[in-house]
Amino acid sequence: MKVLLFGYGLIGKERYDALINLNLSSSKDIHVLDTNYGAKILSTPDFKNKEYSLKNINFIDKKSIDTKYDLVIISTPHIDAKKIFFEYKNLSDTVLIEKPMGLTLKDAEEMHKISNDFRKIFVGFNYRFFPPIQKLRHDLLNNEFGDLISVSITLGLGHQPGADKSWRLDKKQIPFGSLIDPGVHVLDLINYLFGGISSIKAISSGNFWKKNMYEDISILGKVHTDVNLSARISNVMWRSTFELEVVGESGYGLIEGRGRSYGTQIYKTGKKWGWTEDKSQRDSEIIIAESNCEDSFKDEIKDIFITNKNIAATSEDGHNAMKLIDEIDNILKLQKI
Repeated sequence: MKVLLFGYGLIGKERYDALINLNLSSSKDIHVLDTNYGAKILSTPDFKNKEYSLKNINFIDKKSIDTKYDLVIISTPHIDAKKIFFEYKNLSDTVLIEKPMGLTLKDAEEMHKISNDFRKIFVGFNYRFFPPIQKLRHDLLNNEFGDLISVSITLGLGHQPGADKSWRLDKKQIPFGSLIDPGVHVLDLINYLFGGISSIKAISSGNFWKKNMYEDISILGKVHTDVNLSARISNVMWRSTFELEVVGESGYGLIEGRGRSYGTQIYKTGKKWGWTEDKSQRDSEIIIAESNCEDSFKDEIKDIFITNKNIAATSEDGHNAMKLIDEIDNILKLQKI
């Protein structure tokens, strides 16, 4: 399979390795274009680091781009991804762009219009492919907890000293602050697992990075008609955090951890009043799945080209996530950040 890969940073490398490990492409079949390769700027990966293994990488420049590919992958900073998508959208009938799908609702609408039966656009929402997330979805579809009562989700980043100078906290790159990075993952999961959110209320603060953007956001709403949902999204938590809890009439499910270098992600379930059959409620809980989630990028590509289980997010999903961002932003704009 002939592939054009824009960006060979941490995620770009994951996509490259996935193509090789799944035997979808050989190194000569993958053209890699990274405009930061050889540059010395803060956001440039350390390409000399042994983890990048540049020996067989087929780096090209813009002049060497071919006229047609089986797949185009865009794994660059957000604003670059948007520009690249619209400039090179006709190079392939299949495009995978890392989340988010554009930087505004208008961007997402224009991208979504391009997608059709003959041109597929996928959005890199890799959280869908975390094994605990898939196990929870299975349990939700099988009504394992009975009728739902409440849902809560927390996703928090801490960043690092000097992060305010990187693209990840540049308002041109994340115009909606933490609502878009990392918050778009939360909004996609709300859509994917619960079919969306209504009756939204939200508050935010932005006192630390002082960039006039949303840093810490709390969202309230309803899913499944009358099920309470609360979500917290933050880039000032100092401890990387991911928690997702669903409570139903007969029991509950709880996911903790983000996987990879952030620590194992664990999904466990418990029965209502399980403590009556064990030493304590905690002792009565059962671990259903645990994973380092390191295969999520590979599993995403595998789903698109091999297994076709329709887990991978489409342009419609990317559009729906951006519609939620726009709706919440309109609510938050009524306040002072």
